[in-house]
Amino acid sequence: MGKYILKSFTAIAFSWFIFSNQLQAQSFDNIANAIKNGNASALSANFVGNVEITIKDVEASYSKAQAEMVLKNFFSNHPPKSFSIAHEGTSPEGSKYFIANMNTTNGNYRTYVYAKAQSGMLIIQEIRFEQE
Repeated sequence: MGKYILKSFTAIAFSWFIFSNQLQAQSFDNIANAIKNGNASALSANFVGNVEITIKDVEASYSKAQAEMVLKNFFSNHPPKSFSIAHEGTSPEGSKYFIANMNTTNGNYRTYVYAKAQSGMLIIQEIRFEQE
């Protein structure tokens, strides 16, 4: 009886660990923290293939390496002072998105991130920084 309880407890604990990791992988925490800290390298960990980036009125599609350099340049010229998510949701197609406010040393930006769940993590499809 004691072994059964121990096995059951172990199975439940393992299931909870897997479930909580999947929830964390599909939340925007890592992406939001990367933007808040102006960390282009951490943000690029969520890129696969090409990503659409809009900064102010300039929109283009970049490879992962190019996107990281574009964001690194943006963050070096506009270091974030504060960042807060105003709204997040899921599209009918299953993509997730958030809209945030970012205050930098050189202005305020409305930030939009669109991502899709893939292999247990959120992959950024598009990111926009629109100056307010």
